[in-house]
Amino acid sequence: MNTIGFEAAAVRDVAPCCGYGVAVSAGDAVRITDVEGQQPCDFWAFSRADVFEHLSCEHTKPSIAKRFPRIGDAAYTNRRRAIVTLLADQSPGQHDMDFAACDAARYLQLGADERHPNCADNLRLALSTLGLVLPYTPQPWNLFTNFFLESNGSFTIKAPATNAGDYVILRAEMDAYIVVSACPQDQNDTCGGRPTGLRFETGRPNL
Repeated sequence: MNTIGFEAAAVRDVAPCCGYGVAVSAGDAVRITDVEGQQPCDFWAFSRADVFEHLSCEHTKPSIAKRFPRIGDAAYTNRRRAIVTLLADQSPGQHDMDFAACDAARYLQLGADERHPNCADNLRLALSTLGLVLPYTPQPWNLFTNFFLESNGSFTIKAPATNAGDYVILRAEMDAYIVVSACPQDQNDTCGGRPTGLRFETGRPNL
């Protein structure tokens, strides 16, 4: 964990089970806050020059030789360019890069209604508000998400260890579109059993 100055220029409260998208410029920062605690954030970033270049978990992990970025590390695109850098992490540091976004098929798999809110739909809706269409759902960076890798290689879905007010600050390394989803997963412990909201701020970091 560390501290860093942040000057917020715009604040958006993202309601439980909903998403939000915004355009940022290189050098801008975003602060994402878990308002009540135990709330994961599905996070995507796309190049404003070409939406088909986007944050890629499978390209980030070999680039940094870690399962997900730590403070000072960048997340990389599918063209192996840095797109955001993690500047500050005032949380337990659980930020999964292994699980796909929840979608209608996932809720059917879990025995729920296919019309259940989901992060894949939240991404599509947020992109549409930016005038964008993408025919597939990239794997998100799952901030504040406690998908625990056991020693035998299996995963256990655990409730996040975040507390109310925990946050991360990310700096854009290129002109980008940022999309977040306050994950609506209520069929297991992904959200501690009760999805809540996020606070999303854009501004400039004080390094």
